[in-house]
Amino acid sequence: MQETAISVLRNESFQIVMAGIMPAILLVAYICWKDRKHPEPVWWILYATMMGCGAAVVSTFLAAGIEHLPLWALVPEGSTLHAWATAFLLAAVPEELGKWWFLTRIAKSNPHFDERMDAIVYAVCIGMGFAGLENVLYLFNAAEDWMQLAAARSLLSVPGHFAFAVLMGYYYGKVHFARSKWKKLRLGPMVLLAPIVAHGIYDGLLMMNHDLPAVIAAAISIAFIVFLIRLHRYSRVRIKRFEGR
Repeated sequence: MQETAISVLRNESFQIVMAGIMPAILLVAYICWKDRKHPEPVWWILYATMMGCGAAVVSTFLAAGIEHLPLWALVPEGSTLHAWATAFLLAAVPEELGKWWFLTRIAKSNPHFDERMDAIVYAVCIGMGFAGLENVLYLFNAAEDWMQLAAARSLLSVPGHFAFAVLMGYYYGKVHFARSKWKKLRLGPMVLLAPIVAHGIYDGLLMMNHDLPAVIAAAISIAFIVFLIRLHRYSRVRIKRFEGR
């Protein structure tokens, strides 16, 4: 029995799966800890995380539909415009739309969704389910380089999805529990606009790094890291605002 357990732990496929989902699990645990004064039921946390996997599937079909639009052929492949169009139209828009749709389903069906911090908690769970599945798929496609990719994605991609989820949850919580119709109309677009813009800039800076002179690539890399740090600082402020109720 012990030898079987050891062989499973040594199995590369098992290691890849664990490397892919562990950063997401840690960030779900983190947001649940921030919500420890009014914790959500474990079942709903697990359910929302699984819905994130569903959002990944939905966004794949949305991206495929967008990619086959006739106007897409007008964008020169390999150009800066193509990088930014890909970042926004094939990544940010379909992915954040998928996450948003599942967040709205949970908010409407969950009787425990009763305060603003809950919106961030469930948005993060959905985002981490999305990021975990995406991570595992990328790592399996990386062949023998999966360890380096796992390290890079655990430091950049998964925290990126966490920050986008915090933005969506923050504005969704403000809109969902707003008593004023004017406030709902004013902040409503931000539920999607904020995470899409942040996600698009994030991916755009990342995609522009390919096939560029070393100096320009280094400058873009620095801009990317600065943007990610500022995004997480902004996210922490948003969590604290809701955390204090």
